[in-house]
Amino acid sequence: VFAGAVGADPESAAFLAALEREGVSTAWSRTDAFLTHAVVLLDRHGERAVVSEDDALTGDDLEAVLGRLHPGSGHWLYVDGYRWEQPLPARTEARIVVDIDGCHTAAQVRNAAAAAGHLLGSRRTFEDTCGLSLEELQEMSRREETTIVLTRGAGGLDLLEPGRPVRHIPAVRVEAVDDTGAGDCFAGVYVAELALGQTAAAAATTAAAAAALACTRRGARASPGRAELRDFLATLQTVPATHGTH
Repeated sequence: VFAGAVGADPESAAFLAALEREGVSTAWSRTDAFLTHAVVLLDRHGERAVVSEDDALTGDDLEAVLGRLHPGSGHWLYVDGYRWEQPLPARTEARIVVDIDGCHTAAQVRNAAAAAGHLLGSRRTFEDTCGLSLEELQEMSRREETTIVLTRGAGGLDLLEPGRPVRHIPAVRVEAVDDTGAGDCFAGVYVAELALGQTAAAAATTAAAAAALACTRRGARASPGRAELRDFLATLQTVPATHGTH
């Protein structure tokens, strides 16, 4: 289910229709706002910069979604782009995964961590934008009992699980042509693997492979299907994750 805020214009209708064709219900989305746009700049190395606008989602929207989730049904709720100016507006049994790409301050990240069982974000957002060191993130993970995934692009990712040493998972090496949407691909596969009962480490490893594969083709919707991802994983050499306190 996609629960977003778009407009009543033809472009918004086409966007929602495209999701419906992919098997995603849009019944929980409201159409009294506007469809956001982004400008993606891609360099010759396949790395991109994105200039985007905020959407119209508010705490009321998040609370409305939480109110529609039936208790005890094992729901997973992925929240992306939300600013987290305030703590979670309501208590819920849903398992929440948050991408912090909407956060600009350490306080916003802390609000997200207090709500989420899993927190995802790039090193650039966690450290450069929000000013949080790896040590501070480790303490946040322990205090909030939140698993934090800190992605480092070609440098792999760091997995911070409550009370455990940092676990580093190396990147999958590919010839990247376009990394637009790679973070979204990672998040989607990570949540899907968690929903299938995988551990955070196993989910992150699979998601990293999916994101790498997405970088080998152009476009923001380059995520592989499950069969393609399974075949790709079968070609990879297993590289053990490393532990440390860096």
